[in-house]
Amino acid sequence: MILANKYRMKQAAAKTGFFALLLTFPVFIMSCSQPGTKGVSYYFDSAGGNNENSGISPEKPYQSLAKIRELSLQPGDKILLKSGSVFTEQLFFSGKGDSLNPVEIGKYGGEALPHIKGDGKTAAVHILNSEYFVLRYLEISNKGETPVEGLNGLLVELNNYGIAKNIVVENLFVHDVTGSLVKEKGGGDAIHFVNYHDNKPDSVLSCFDGLIVQNCHVKDCQRNGIMMWGNWIRSKWFPSRNVIIRNNLIEGVPGDGIVPVGCESPLVEYNIMRDCPATLPATEACDGIWPWSCDNAVIQFNIVDGHKSIVDGYGFDSDWNSTNSLFQYNLSMNNDGGFMLICNSGGWPADWSIGNTGTRVRYNLSINDGIRNYIPANKTEYFSPLFHVTGPVFNTVVEKNLFYVVKKEKPEIDKTFVHLSSWTGYADSTAFSNNFLFLAEPHTAVLPGKSTRNFFEGNIFAGELSEFETGFQKADLPFTSALWYDENDEGWKKLVDFVKDKTITIEGREYKITDLIGYTEKQ
Repeated sequence: MILANKYRMKQAAAKTGFFALLLTFPVFIMSCSQPGTKGVSYYFDSAGGNNENSGISPEKPYQSLAKIRELSLQPGDKILLKSGSVFTEQLFFSGKGDSLNPVEIGKYGGEALPHIKGDGKTAAVHILNSEYFVLRYLEISNKGETPVEGLNGLLVELNNYGIAKNIVVENLFVHDVTGSLVKEKGGGDAIHFVNYHDNKPDSVLSCFDGLIVQNCHVKDCQRNGIMMWGNWIRSKWFPSRNVIIRNNLIEGVPGDGIVPVGCESPLVEYNIMRDCPATLPATEACDGIWPWSCDNAVIQFNIVDGHKSIVDGYGFDSDWNSTNSLFQYNLSMNNDGGFMLICNSGGWPADWSIGNTGTRVRYNLSINDGIRNYIPANKTEYFSPLFHVTGPVFNTVVEKNLFYVVKKEKPEIDKTFVHLSSWTGYADSTAFSNNFLFLAEPHTAVLPGKSTRNFFEGNIFAGELSEFETGFQKADLPFTSALWYDENDEGWKKLVDFVKDKTITIEGREYKITDLIGYTEKQ
């Protein structure tokens, strides 16, 4: 610390001289952006370090991550872990940079990621009450001998903090986090952002303002992938803002993939969730990517492939206490529970939940969804409609989507396009228009239950539909782009551009997606 303080004094002296010189120039120069403080870099090497070293050079690194707690970190400082090092201890950080000089936690000395192995009891990396920082280029695992309730790989937590600004989490490899498979017992999360505590409500409400999670790889973690837990109760509405979750890969995760909670206008895009193992207990419900207690969420250009949850198991979900959720340009395939769930639990007081209103679903592609080949928990029959609307959901619009349905593995498997059911109430004002369906075998169009004011118009199908209302028409053309593609519609162009280089595996055979949906590039 003595050497670090001397280094800061030299910086301050140089900086003072620089700014004194600026005073002699015209005033307009002062309006220019000023350079940020370079800061001090602290180096850590699990094998070659020593806690008695200065820690401020690669030649004299610290050894233990516990030293971070002793550092008085300032804006612009860096915590750098040696490439390839393995740390069998928790990384704990609490501090902040500023808008020009974030604190950075990352690596040095090579391409291999430094590996932080948790003790299987707590979060391997715990960031508490921090802002203006960047966390990048780390490998994180937290594997215990048995599943642990509430276990995390990375935990970013706000506790009675207020507004935390400008946090970036990127280029992490998080794997083998052995949390509980049961949500009510705390579950487990690869990456977890928490700004609300159920058991002891915060005296100071907290939220994130400027949170980016990008380019991370989550593998073989249980129960969940990238999760948030925020201020969901409407009487204490204090949403996180400027939340972006993009370009992440989640594989080998049995539960929920990506769930923003308590957010205003979160953006979730270009993420992939795939190869979900069927390891959850029969009582556990989960879906791929879904906002919960969010307003104006945008979910776009994502892929969910192979969700095998025993309950639900949909690719995408617009969940309760949310308004104006938009799902567009997504690809859903090989999911047990169908393409989409839109739900709301009725009976909640308005100061807790405002329900689910204004969901829009457009320009998405579902292929080989709804393939659950067993009777799920609490059901007496196979249940996996392509589209499930349940509870008092209002003003839903589903338009211009493609559904490609192959032959089911068993004759008992659910063959329903839209199922509207009760969850302490039924949906009202649900519109399906201008959707296109290919059906390899007969399906039921709509099971409306006691839902009200349903609207179906311009839906075209190739194959057979039964029990359908007006608004469905059998195609007089093959299921090719001549049937559904409109070159003047930018939405179709964006969907095709997103899927044209993608493939799908069905019953062990790989297909090019554009071949299945009959799209050929015009010469």
